[in-house]
Amino acid sequence: MKSDGSWLPREIPSSRTPDGLTTLTVREENQAELVIASKGRSGGQWDGWQAAWAPVGADGYPKPLWDKRTGKIDRTVAEAMRAKGYDLRDYVERSWKTLGPQLVGKLHVAVGDMDNYFLNLGVYRMETFLESTKEPGRGPYYAGTIEYGRPLKPHGWQPWTNQELLRIMMAQVERNATRQ
Repeated sequence: MKSDGSWLPREIPSSRTPDGLTTLTVREENQAELVIASKGRSGGQWDGWQAAWAPVGADGYPKPLWDKRTGKIDRTVAEAMRAKGYDLRDYVERSWKTLGPQLVGKLHVAVGDMDNYFLNLGVYRMETFLESTKEPGRGPYYAGTIEYGRPLKPHGWQPWTNQELLRIMMAQVERNATRQ
């Protein structure tokens, strides 16, 4: 039996349709990046995240988070990436005492409940932490908003038109601009 309770090997999905059908697996996407270029130079998503967050290896390139051929994860790279802030929820939680006062009322998130890249799952975790800032000793309360597009809304979903979003953003800038 596998560690996830299954009897058969399973591929980890990387992207899906709003109906939940896998379009690419992590293995497929990484194999495609490996075909394009070696040493994390494909310009793809996985290589890009490593370039931004992973430590530099002895060869001057980002240390791989995992072996693209075998799937073996390098836990030291994963922890180094987390320490640098790759896991945004972890970073915000660790830094909340100093970061929180600067973010009160400024965090507004919109995500589809069936985000093609599973980003809604990270938003659920972020929301759990942000709502916990209401608890005594955890504050300040974030005082923002999180909206989920339901049902079956994909990546890029937003509850506003682009024009409305620009107006909202401009109003936020005006409210928070330094007065001279």
